Amino acid sequence: MKIFDLHCDIGSDCEYQLMKGELEPFKTRHLQKLIDGEVSYVCCACFFYGKETWDEMAKMIVDMNSELMKNDVVFVKDNLDYFKEHRVHGIISVEGMCGVQENPREKVQFMKEHNVKVASLAWNDENYLATGVKGNVCRGLTSAGLEAIDEMAKCGIALDVSHLNEASFWDVIKNHSGKVCATHSNARTLCSHDRNLTDMQIKALAAKGGIIGMNACRFFVSDNEEEQNVETLAKHAKYIADLVGVEHVACGFDFMDFFGEGGLGEMAKDIESDDKAQNFVEALRKVGFTEEEVEKICYKNALDFFTK
Repeated sequence: MKIFDLHCDIGSDCEYQLMKGELEPFKTRHLQKLIDGEVSYVCCACFFYGKETWDEMAKMIVDMNSELMKNDVVFVKDNLDYFKEHRVHGIISVEGMCGVQENPREKVQFMKEHNVKVASLAWNDENYLATGVKGNVCRGLTSAGLEAIDEMAKCGIALDVSHLNEASFWDVIKNHSGKVCATHSNARTLCSHDRNLTDMQIKALAAKGGIIGMNACRFFVSDNEEEQNVETLAKHAKYIADLVGVEHVACGFDFMDFFGEGGLGEMAKDIESDDKAQNFVEALRKVGFTEEEVEKICYKNALDFFTK
């Protein structure tokens, strides 16, 4: 079964490896695992903690363009690329726009010109544009943030709300006219992590035509360590589908195995890395989804979101 993974920190890993002197990190560290897990589409996130400058942010985006251009993948630059037959389609995304500290429209246009298809305004930080989940609960989007999301709508860059605090989230819902999604978040009703979405947020995203990628990080899956596994993750998909419809559920695993033992230990059991992605397919079947619904969750909903 094809998988469309809305979020994996491949951009950050590749940049770190390039700085260490690795010549082809995407090929040597990621490509075969994607193929083994039938991850046909992957959003390669350029991840920024909150301290990076614009130059650092721009360099990672440019370097990820180079990585995808020189590898045996379809580098997604326009909608037709999504439908080209190939084992792997590489998509550039941005997690956290802390490097945007002036001229937000100009910076968003740079991102468009360098093939960024989905981006979040903030990680867990407060920045020039917005506020993440670890910031001031009362601080939402700034005037610059409103400019940025307006330009993102014009440029066709989907807006990811995964890490935003609730004030920023609701500012996005109220003001954004473009595509909006949560690339890697689960249901807070099933797991109390503050990065997961409340029922009200899930309903608001669905009303905007958004999708929600199921996050395989174990602390997002269950408060009970014994239930931090792939089947419980599938139950999040079932809960959200029952709440707002299966067409709003997708995959956004946030795999971190390539960051070493620490990263591997963050993942839920039996869904630790790209090459285990098919375990999620089986778990979806086990919790009661039909084959047509499984296809929608695994890749068709995400394809529709980006191309329709």
